[in-house]
Amino acid sequence: MKKLGVCVVGLGFVGGQAHVPSINKIKNADLIAVCDMNDKLASKYATKYGCRKYLSTDEALADPGIEAAIIAVPTPFHLSVALEFINAGKHILLEMPLGVNMEQTGEVIRAAEKAGVTLMPSLNFRFAPIYTRIKEMIGKENVLGEGPVAIHYREYISANLLAAQWPPGSWAWDKEKSGGPLFTLSVWSIDLFRWLLGSDLKQLHAVAENHKLPKYGGTHGYTGYAVAEFACGTIASMQYSGGVSAGQTMVSMELIGENTNILTAVDTHTIRLNTDDPFETVYKVDVSGPKMWGHYQEDEHFVNSVLEGKTPDITPEDGMIATEAGVRIASMYRSL
Repeated sequence: MKKLGVCVVGLGFVGGQAHVPSINKIKNADLIAVCDMNDKLASKYATKYGCRKYLSTDEALADPGIEAAIIAVPTPFHLSVALEFINAGKHILLEMPLGVNMEQTGEVIRAAEKAGVTLMPSLNFRFAPIYTRIKEMIGKENVLGEGPVAIHYREYISANLLAAQWPPGSWAWDKEKSGGPLFTLSVWSIDLFRWLLGSDLKQLHAVAENHKLPKYGGTHGYTGYAVAEFACGTIASMQYSGGVSAGQTMVSMELIGENTNILTAVDTHTIRLNTDDPFETVYKVDVSGPKMWGHYQEDEHFVNSVLEGKTPDITPEDGMIATEAGVRIASMYRSL
């Protein structure tokens, strides 16, 4: 059986804890190598998974066994690293956002088209079991009648977790380099709504603030509010915060149906359906590890698409639309 030789580039939280173990288990994938400029990280994952380690992209690109790369480097380096692999004829799954602005995003997409390689944006919410179940319920099962008339989404990430991931001075807090944390994180929810509704974004408005957090050495807390309308008529409200107390990390999505039913997703594990019946129906989604947020399923789809010569279900245009929405939300920031 033909396997796709893959290198995971960037071994931070998502690269190291989601993509590496996923590629290692996917039957049609061969984890050839990991690549990170941090020797300690590279050695850790290379030893654990029995693959080669590289400390630079030049070293990785010299390996003939690498046919594709999953690029999970910090956002400011998405463009440069992606172009290196694309220009070398490698297929890539690129973490979102595709670039720190629309110019970079367009450059990556054009380069992939010119090189004739697969470019798949990492929009893993489409593969997360809780959201695939929600899509089935509002589609095939019609639990919301003709569909959602409104969506209310809330994503809170506790400040201590962000400070641990992005300490003071990190690229994430430099708006010129990265677009800021709200830009970096909002792209997935916007794409999630487009996918769930099967409808394009019609209009989007946002306000956002950020403030220094002395208790974490000068990292930032942020809060952003956005409202959107989709071509199908559904409206959405979004609340984002990275300034809440420890232990308050949570994601929830509430969909209000035209039939008055309400469907609610809580984090990755619980779905609640409220109807005229006074007792709500609760569904549990029991998935853990890299499959929980859809990274394993996303990586498997990427691998199989490349091997079969098919266009992935998630296209560069999907990545561009989500990136543009993130840019618009982040443009309402007070200066970082």
